[in-house]
Amino acid sequence: MDLLTYKELETGPDAPRNPSRGHRAWHWLLSLSPTVVTFMVALSIGLCMVAVQTGWDPMLGLMAFFWFLTFIALVGMVARWVTPGRGRHRMAAS
Repeated sequence: MDLLTYKELETGPDAPRNPSRGHRAWHWLLSLSPTVVTFMVALSIGLCMVAVQTGWDPMLGLMAFFWFLTFIALVGMVARWVTPGRGRHRMAAS
């Protein structure tokens, strides 16, 4: 299933009315604005610098988890840019 079909299933008339809590969190993470994602990248770099200098294991775990969230948000942002959506120019398909 491509991303455009997934968007239609998410927002179409047959979309689930009460999505689960995990589904809402996933949707929220993938729909963050570019400004928030840029801030997450900056915070991730700062956490990385602190974690490497201190060598404190909980800080390394926090850094790794936040980098994971940042990576998922970046993937969602790039996917939104690549996929045509409402209000964007659609390319002709044959």
